Amino acid sequence: MENRSLYYARLYMELEAPLQGLEAHLLHVEDLLDEHESRTGLALAVLGRLAGYGRRDALLLLRRYAAVGSNWAWALDELALWDDDEALRDLAGPVLKRFPAGPEGDAALRAAVREAYEPRPWHLWAQTHPRVAAATEQAPFDLWQRQLDHAAAPAWSTAAVLAWADEQAPGPQDIFERRVAAAARCLAAVAGPADEPLLLEAAASAQDGARCAALRHLTDHDHERAPDLVELAAADTSHRVSAFALGTLARMRGARITERARIWAADPQGGPLADAAPGCSPPPGTPPTDRWWWPPCAGASSPSASTARG
Repeated sequence: MENRSLYYARLYMELEAPLQGLEAHLLHVEDLLDEHESRTGLALAVLGRLAGYGRRDALLLLRRYAAVGSNWAWALDELALWDDDEALRDLAGPVLKRFPAGPEGDAALRAAVREAYEPRPWHLWAQTHPRVAAATEQAPFDLWQRQLDHAAAPAWSTAAVLAWADEQAPGPQDIFERRVAAAARCLAAVAGPADEPLLLEAAASAQDGARCAALRHLTDHDHERAPDLVELAAADTSHRVSAFALGTLARMRGARITERARIWAADPQGGPLADAAPGCSPPPGTPPTDRWWWPPCAGASSPSASTARG
């Protein structure tokens, strides 16, 4: 999915293509009948990448779909990476209407918070919506209780969460990353300053699940060593680790990772990090004209540009 969305997004940019086709697909009446994310996931992923490249029309379409579409949670995850706080706050109304007051609605709300890949919108809404605040506080503990084997549940600690992240059989990358994301949310609840050495060691050399969970936690908190750890993980021989590290770039923000991504994108030897650098979020408020990554990554000699020109 990730490689296809990047390929199509670059085609859209190279051809300066309009988004009417994606809009018609997403907002078709079939969206009311087929709620499976496979129908709309690729289109939403492409829009997310286009939003990252500065396409405001893609951002507006994502907002519209998040408000009315059946796969709104995916659209919201994309917006969490690229949209500003004010626009995300405006989406609280239409999204929260999906969860009626009462025990069932509250349980569904907690599930939505727990299963979101990107917690940023929910944390914003928690500041002004008590139900969301309660759900965000409860969700990590719900997840812990639901996914652990209660007969052998370890203590609630950073080491225990990292060990739990490794307790999964080989399987698809998306299942692996869901477990990692769940563990990272638990780390956000339990990890403290004293755990920093353990987290740094895990992010550099632990088993796949623990390593990726620690890496996600450190990148979410913009740790000063996060770019080095992402670079190390991206070169790992484990496909699960390297793929996770490259995907993590889209969640990272700020001047530190932007400066490192400039170096990766300009590498004349190319490579996975050079290809993934366009997904890195610019610092908040960066105008589209200053977004540096498009020319190095999608020049006329790139495969996608060649294909587009046919």
